[in-house]
Amino acid sequence: MKRYLFFCQLALLSTLTAQAQFTAGTDGFFVAGNTQVFIDSLTLLPSVDFTLTSQTLTISSTPIAGNPPGIARVYNLTTPVDFTGVAGFFYRASELNGNTESTLQLQHGNANFVSTTGSTVNGVQHYISNTLPLTNFTSLTAGQEDALPVNLVVFQAKRVENATMLYWQTSEEKNSDHFEVQQSEDLKKWNALGTVKAATESFGKREYSFRDIADRYGRQYYRLKMVDLDGSFAYSTIESLKLEDAGMVSAYPNPVVDKLRIGSKEALASVKVIDLTGRSVLELSKPKPGQEFSLKNYPAGTYLVKVETATGKTQILKVVKQ
Repeated sequence: MKRYLFFCQLALLSTLTAQAQFTAGTDGFFVAGNTQVFIDSLTLLPSVDFTLTSQTLTISSTPIAGNPPGIARVYNLTTPVDFTGVAGFFYRASELNGNTESTLQLQHGNANFVSTTGSTVNGVQHYISNTLPLTNFTSLTAGQEDALPVNLVVFQAKRVENATMLYWQTSEEKNSDHFEVQQSEDLKKWNALGTVKAATESFGKREYSFRDIADRYGRQYYRLKMVDLDGSFAYSTIESLKLEDAGMVSAYPNPVVDKLRIGSKEALASVKVIDLTGRSVLELSKPKPGQEFSLKNYPAGTYLVKVETATGKTQILKVVKQ
């Protein structure tokens, strides 16, 4: 095994070692945003400050599974990293492993891999790169776009009323089992919010969605854990959005069909539901934050929900009953 230093320039070693190693200790290796670094034949250009801590980078000549398998050059880190920016690497022509070089796509993953789209391939220098949004990965390699078990082409997070809607689309699935939706506030601790059943086998576009109705504030991060039938998995890119503090209380879902839930940071004194004529149609005394109540038997239309906290603060929310 050999150790390599980082260089803040793009250069290609005359000999690309099939097995290599770089170790960043507990003090870490800091890379300033928009500074390109080079490790053996791997290049990283983070768009924000980036640190490798307690990591060992190795290069494997064993291609990842796929149809066809990837190229015979796979970069592996000890533990997953969160990276955003341009990632790329040089490879030998002999490492193409039967893949068509001009249609290669950068692939990243953990126990399984996700293919990117729009990668840049230089067939003269045998170099591939792509700009990655915020992504969590352990390994980097390259292969054909449609070679992996799940090809994720879209993943988005949008705010709709009082909920966060997650949308994703696959172009092909092979032996896929389910998607686990995960949420984090710090990119360190991830919480599983729920699962969505996958198509198992699909050769066309499939669309999925998940609704997060929890009362959240500040910057929120979401990702998908894509799990195959054999238990292997890969993470999607990471989507984020900043949720402004809309007030001390919230009401969701909105629109509502049956159960309406009142979220609050404070203890509540009362909740009143008022129709547009000003008539009070429902009143609760000292409900608990997060408590549900039914609007199922009320006529469809717009209602005002007046919430008073135990400290005397008042907020009025508009709710649509379907």
